[in-house]
Amino acid sequence: MSTTLRLEVHRITLEKKIRDAKSGRESFQKCHFDELLNTYDKDKGKALGKFWSAFISYFAGEFLTNTDGDKAITTTKKARNSVASERNVINGEINGGPTNREQSIFNRKNAKTKTWNVSDDDVVSSDFYIKLWLPYDYESGVLMIQSYSNANVSDLVKAHFRKFVQSRDFRVVVSSYFPKSFVEKRKKDSNVISVSYVKDNLPKGKLKLLNPLFAEYENLNVRIVVSGFNTPASEFMKKFKGDGPALANDIDILEMKKDEQQNVLTTYRDVSGRTSVFKIDEERLRDFSYIYLPEDINVDGKNTYDFDKIVAHTDDILETIKEEIGYKK
Repeated sequence: MSTTLRLEVHRITLEKKIRDAKSGRESFQKCHFDELLNTYDKDKGKALGKFWSAFISYFAGEFLTNTDGDKAITTTKKARNSVASERNVINGEINGGPTNREQSIFNRKNAKTKTWNVSDDDVVSSDFYIKLWLPYDYESGVLMIQSYSNANVSDLVKAHFRKFVQSRDFRVVVSSYFPKSFVEKRKKDSNVISVSYVKDNLPKGKLKLLNPLFAEYENLNVRIVVSGFNTPASEFMKKFKGDGPALANDIDILEMKKDEQQNVLTTYRDVSGRTSVFKIDEERLRDFSYIYLPEDINVDGKNTYDFDKIVAHTDDILETIKEEIGYKK
């Protein structure tokens, strides 16, 4: 199976640091992105470009690693990018991958002869696309990070982006987000394969009823899984909802009642074998960390993206998000 391109979508909420004049205590409060961008230039037409240039400079021409030191990223002026100030959008590129271990490189049709040696100070780097939407008049933006089915640097990108923003006395809160239409499509194309009843921090008294040995431990988490289904999602939910709560439960030992749906999870599997987990009482996916990108955005004959095509494709996704959250320029 060839490497598949994927995309993570995150909402980023901006907060600025404030200090109480009397006590000197520091706290954070939500703000619009213009307050951050104005620290780079008061001219909106220049601020976004200077923001991206400062992000490039943040790496100082080096690769920055994660806490384990086994993965690194960077970006430079040579990396492909485009800044659309009128739309508050940055399209950029991050280079990165594994590091801190010696490796040998071979042509896959010749296992006898090495073509290159990688030292533990080298980075085996790939190109990763990112997109930022930083609206001047809104406190919530978007960060998209492209990855591959066999490689990603998403956590590292988010970590260093947070640190970069903190240098200006702001912070960003990052949370996964996908348009409702994407979620509904995943549901439509999937079968339900299991239902889980989950209870966190179950007290000792209840744990003892499950097994006396469990009572030796504090606040264990319990999950009851009913599996073996392979039923289209729409048919499954219609059957189990009826006139009351979907997948009604009354499990006294887990302290769960019929009207408490927040601890009921359903696992979906699509035609490609990919699984996702929904909370019954939410429209959003619980474990839906990425979407798969269409193959027609790839460079012909290669398992990597065409920069212009991925920009156009993610522009469409961004417009869907803006419409869904009710953003109006």
